[in-house]
Amino acid sequence: MTAFRQGRLRVGDFAFDTREWGPPSGLPLLALHGFPQGAESWDRLGHCLGDAGVRTIAFDQRGYSPGARPPLETYTLDAVVADALGVADALGFERFHIAGFGMGAVQAWELAAVVPQRVRTLTALRFPHPRSFAEAVATDAEQRALWTELEGMSPPVPAARALLADDCRGLREFLRGAGMPEVHIGRTVARTGTEEILSAAIAWHLIPLERMAKVGDIDVPTLYVWSAGPALTAATAARCGEHVRGPFRSETLAGVGHWMLETAGEQVASRVRAHLAGENEAAS
Repeated sequence: MTAFRQGRLRVGDFAFDTREWGPPSGLPLLALHGFPQGAESWDRLGHCLGDAGVRTIAFDQRGYSPGARPPLETYTLDAVVADALGVADALGFERFHIAGFGMGAVQAWELAAVVPQRVRTLTALRFPHPRSFAEAVATDAEQRALWTELEGMSPPVPAARALLADDCRGLREFLRGAGMPEVHIGRTVARTGTEEILSAAIAWHLIPLERMAKVGDIDVPTLYVWSAGPALTAATAARCGEHVRGPFRSETLAGVGHWMLETAGEQVASRVRAHLAGENEAAS
């Protein structure tokens, strides 16, 4: 099994901690984690793809990397997309594949929309096209109620304090309620269980619905992988392709829950591998 390599990349005033799998000469895949995870959430997928010759690079994002914790008001979608592009530039990636999970998928959707000339393929895990999501919140009472629950996690600092009280009881319950396996709950709490880190993670997580509604159409080959879990209805997931103009495929993973990277890494990797291979064959 492919071992991972740790590193640190300087991007402007920031230093992002990175985790990398696969051969340096492999197909470049930039992986964007969700809330409240980190680069290590891509371990199982990175190992599998590395064995198949894909070079997967994940980084601890703004707020998660110790060297990248600016003021909370800077945690915008535009800013985190610029972070991802800065990492790609620092790695020397002129064109690359991109994958994102959860709010990392929102980031990936926007990146593919604004710089399609840089993106070879897009893989979005769980979170559909942000404009489709915004439209579902506006028209679907069930989806609107689920989103309202998440919006209650604000402002970031008091929300973090509440989650961290009583030995992180609220954070543990939030993760457990979302179906995270117990072994990962302990690791997540150990990594994010301070006010500085968790408030930044929450600020990064709460991209306004109005901003999501402005994400443009997608022209690059796109794979969307959905699984049943919190905050997202099946009806909303089914709308994902409405704003994708390029080749599009949607797949459902049954019985794996929200945290598919941790619980079904091999299944996700097989689908990503096929997605990348198909684009690579088309380009050759």
